[in-house]
Amino acid sequence: MFLKERYESEELKVLKALNTRMVLSEKEKQYYLNLQKGFEGEVMFDGYLQQITMQSYILNDLLLEQNHSHFQIDSLMIIQRLSYLFEVKNFEGEYYFEGDTFKTINGNEVKNPLLQLDRNVSLLRQFFNSSGIKIPIEPYLVFVNPEFTLYHAPLNRKIILPTNLNRFIHQLNNQQTTLNHQHVRLSEKLLASHITKSPFSKVPHFEYSQLRKGVFCQKCGTGMVEYHSHILTCPKCGKPVNTKSALVQSIEDYQVLYPSEKLSTNTIYEWTGDLFPKRTIRQTLKENLIVSGYGQWSYYE
Repeated sequence: MFLKERYESEELKVLKALNTRMVLSEKEKQYYLNLQKGFEGEVMFDGYLQQITMQSYILNDLLLEQNHSHFQIDSLMIIQRLSYLFEVKNFEGEYYFEGDTFKTINGNEVKNPLLQLDRNVSLLRQFFNSSGIKIPIEPYLVFVNPEFTLYHAPLNRKIILPTNLNRFIHQLNNQQTTLNHQHVRLSEKLLASHITKSPFSKVPHFEYSQLRKGVFCQKCGTGMVEYHSHILTCPKCGKPVNTKSALVQSIEDYQVLYPSEKLSTNTIYEWTGDLFPKRTIRQTLKENLIVSGYGQWSYYE
């Protein structure tokens, strides 16, 4: 049972909105793409966890703090006698371990995910101990991308490769486990300790005046130039998108970038580059938000 679902982080939402409306630096762009790819890999792993039939509590995307150190948990599964800690990676290509280092097949050293997993295990164990929780932690490093190959994997570590995922889920489902009120209390403690505002955010500074106004293709980033009541078509790549969905997405992007600003028909009209008729914007805002004020002073929240 999923007690905490996975959603795009606010940081990822902001970067996604900015990516189509301003020129990110190469470093910022790569950071955004890594966040997006990591999220997609975690969602892929969630698809496997949804096949779990034994009694369990699954908590995704936890951000906790222990001894002034923050640590992020991709997935934590609680069963009767232990908890599974999963560190999920969406790497593709060929990699290998060489002692304590982790490298691409070309010999380029990258951050060792086993060291990251070890750190999370240590901090989670301290968190459990400080909370009076007596439950062992069994950590796994999970590679989900089918285009990933690993050489020289250490035999003394629990590493799940893409070809082993179905077998691993089958092995979990063969266990007999029963949950009780202690497991409920543990889950509630973890949920209550989750930090919603990440201290690691790397969102670049931006000004409203520097952001492109309009509606942009989610595939290639090209601006839509012609309004149609049902379907908008990208003039560059030809990708179609539902007109209402495109408008709702534009409204959500504005809310993500300017969460404290009041929404009005005129605001979104300018934000979308005058592409949508004001009556369409007004109706969409009414359908999705609560109206306050009256007449020309109306705004939505």
